[in-house]
Amino acid sequence: MIRFFSALCIAVLTTQPAFSQERFETGQSWTRPVFFSESDFKETRIGKLEFLGGLEWSSGRADFGGFSGMILGDDQETMIALTDKAHWVRATLVFNPQGHLAAIKGLDVWRLYGADGAFLQRPFTDSEAITRDGDDLLISFEREHRVSRFNGLNGREQAVAGLPDFSDLSNNRGLESLLKLPDERLIMVAEEPPSEANGNDHVGWILNNGAIKRFSIRREGSYSPTDIALGPDGETLYLLERRFSWIGGAGMRIRRFPVAALDAGETIKGEALIDVGSGYAVDNMEALATRRGADGKTELLILSDDNFSNLQRTLLLHFRVLSE
Repeated sequence: MIRFFSALCIAVLTTQPAFSQERFETGQSWTRPVFFSESDFKETRIGKLEFLGGLEWSSGRADFGGFSGMILGDDQETMIALTDKAHWVRATLVFNPQGHLAAIKGLDVWRLYGADGAFLQRPFTDSEAITRDGDDLLISFEREHRVSRFNGLNGREQAVAGLPDFSDLSNNRGLESLLKLPDERLIMVAEEPPSEANGNDHVGWILNNGAIKRFSIRREGSYSPTDIALGPDGETLYLLERRFSWIGGAGMRIRRFPVAALDAGETIKGEALIDVGSGYAVDNMEALATRRGADGKTELLILSDDNFSNLQRTLLLHFRVLSE
């Protein structure tokens, strides 16, 4: 997570066999609706997306916030969000009769366990991205750069074999994006390229049957990738990116490209679906999930990381992809 930003201002989820033994605390949270455009409340089409609803999400818990990754359960309504302090929360998304995001109900909270069965402790707590791998969860971490396996939300951390050497990644600019594909390939994308990289493009790795393949995503402007998700069609990847400057403030972009582009051997450029900043409800956007709407179209859910700062907001935004 970028710390200077704060200065500006599930099979596992729903069908865990030992659910009755799962440990968590319950809490309260509140939401209020937000408009995406701050100048035109009726503006819903932005780029190639349609804004379906947005919420500012808050809670009185000290461990609430800092969300850096999320996944949806098979019901497409259960949400697991991961904080960058090795906590997780679980809640239920509520959609109105038109299928637009309307509220968030329930709040379960707990912490991730290390290999020794104790809660993860610094410097091993900077969890950034989460993806499902069958009944397991895979989670990436910064600072102590790694990808780990957890057998459910209360599982102990296990090492993932065959990972590349991440020692050249910047301390706080590591594996922000993580995705396990249905064909068993594991995609990992760094926020910034390793120090030994040639050029300035973003760097990603694919772990497949013990073999590592490296790929690049074209850097455009000052954006950095923060999450990646597979569309419901199983063929399209969506990349969430953020930017920040003292003059321009925060910005958000989403690009998409076909899964097949990972095998093309060329630097991936992708197609920008949205590129917004000042004047829109954008904070430090870090987490991305996809779902299929009732009309069959792809929908995107985007969650922000407030850095546990009173100067920022936890926003959950809901979009429909207009052109596929």
